[in-house]
Amino acid sequence: MFSGLNKHQRKKLAAMELLRTEDAIRDRTLGDFARLARTLLGVGGCFVTVFDNNYQYVKYADNVAHLLEKMPIDEAMCQYSVNSCAPVICSDTRLDSRFNDHPLVQKGSVIFYAAAPLKTPDGFALGTLCVSHTSPVTPNAQQIEWFVHLSGLASAYLTAWYTVGRIDPLTGLPNRQSLLREMDRLTAEQDDTPLMLIIFDCIEITRAYELSRYLGLKAVETMLRNFGPLLRLRLRLPPNLQLYAFAPGRYAVLVTEEVAEIIIKRTRALPPTQASITGDIDIPLRTHAGVTPFTPCNDSGQEAFRQAVSALHEAIRDEIPVQLFDPVRDGMRNNDFRLLYDLGEAVKAGDQLYLVYQPKVSLHDGRTVGLEALLRWDHPQMGSISPARIVTLAERTSLMADITNWVIDEVVRQLVQWRKAGLLLPVSVNVTVSDFSVPGFADALESKMLAAGLTTADIRIECLETEKVLESDTALQELDMLRLRGFKILLDDFGAGYSNINYLRRIPIDIIKLDRTLISQITRDTGSRVIARNVIIMLKELDYLVLAEGVEDRETAQMLKAFGCDEIQGYFFSKPISPDDIPAWLLQHDPFTDL
Repeated sequence: MFSGLNKHQRKKLAAMELLRTEDAIRDRTLGDFARLARTLLGVGGCFVTVFDNNYQYVKYADNVAHLLEKMPIDEAMCQYSVNSCAPVICSDTRLDSRFNDHPLVQKGSVIFYAAAPLKTPDGFALGTLCVSHTSPVTPNAQQIEWFVHLSGLASAYLTAWYTVGRIDPLTGLPNRQSLLREMDRLTAEQDDTPLMLIIFDCIEITRAYELSRYLGLKAVETMLRNFGPLLRLRLRLPPNLQLYAFAPGRYAVLVTEEVAEIIIKRTRALPPTQASITGDIDIPLRTHAGVTPFTPCNDSGQEAFRQAVSALHEAIRDEIPVQLFDPVRDGMRNNDFRLLYDLGEAVKAGDQLYLVYQPKVSLHDGRTVGLEALLRWDHPQMGSISPARIVTLAERTSLMADITNWVIDEVVRQLVQWRKAGLLLPVSVNVTVSDFSVPGFADALESKMLAAGLTTADIRIECLETEKVLESDTALQELDMLRLRGFKILLDDFGAGYSNINYLRRIPIDIIKLDRTLISQITRDTGSRVIARNVIIMLKELDYLVLAEGVEDRETAQMLKAFGCDEIQGYFFSKPISPDDIPAWLLQHDPFTDL
């Protein structure tokens, strides 16, 4: 609408279209300027007009009879001020050949007339600020100067109104809202040109915020401000191609398919770059881009935004330069989001989530020594959802804490019921590092147990994401407090992937739980057998109780017993079963003699 727009007719049209739209606050402010101008010149009427290529539109009018809200440009009195981009002052329109046959003049509504253009900084007239009177008036030079000056203030106001909502203050580039309005305009015109929307990410914004903590906002803002020119230079973008500031550190272009192919090829070939933050500090940067097609007559701008951002995040996640929008992957992400919402509703509903329990058996005497509570979800439409999917969905959200609390409450309720029936086995529950990282977790859990008439020995804590515990001082403190209060701590999934033995002595652990991947091949593979045996020997020498999970056959159980393993659980003994079936299972299988 303003600086630079007179270079491109399309932008001029977009600017005029923007001004034509309804905006009550803007138009009320323009009315304030018009009334002030009327007062300065001591006349009775005032109005404000805007133009497009064909018509004049009245945005505000007061005390001007017979003024039409819309009329063709060549029939408007204000055409002369707009065309010349200069003020027009006419003391008596009846004596002026430009106006004497105009209906407003002939009807006596506008005898005195003054108009000053509302101009952009680069001299493009968008409309006029006008005053009028029903009899001749001859303003003095001072009044005319004030009137012209007031039209300049109104123009400056329009510039600010546009800039605040549509120009990024940091880079000076048109912002995301400007891009959306351009796309909406093309959609309204039913433009059928196939276009491509490309969104670039130059830096992870959380990293920028972290840098600002040490270097200050000014240094980081300078870096962010320079990304636009740097991106234009590195991709060799044409000078007339509009670059939009989509978000801090992110930029966008809307281009034809042919231009998009060139930009995508150049983006894929971009090497990492070093950005100079201060005189002696550089950081490596890598550009990622998300791309989606946009055909205005068929697509919406908001949906194109969503698709391009989705593709961009896939590019960042996969650490690749460019990712085209993939409807299949996007559908999977959307399904995960909907499923996450359903999971939150399931926690509230109370009839979709439930627990099953898997027995843990001692290899020393075959007796059942505990149970592990395992979460299950019976989705109303999708049926059974795997526990791994539940954790994947919830682990990075606040919903994880809600699920943990639900599991603990349900275990406590079940333990009270079993204690009344004489069943005294401890139950272990899985707890993530995000749960431990909440100050007071240990106190709250102990209070809950005591309030239910239970002891801290009745629940054991299976610690998930053990390596992440070391990243949180609060988590370590809470584990210490849990152990001091008598809770047994299990390290879950030891041996899965890379397990750092060094952290064993840094975290308060009572029981090491060997992952099934460590012991699943010991009956068939010599190397697996040697590793499992030596791991168990080492853990026993460190005074840990060792529990193996995923045991599915007698031979594996016997071999683990020979290695010195203390406890096992798995389908060889029992699959996870409902709490109502636990007493009967114990009567039939405790002690387990088939070893």
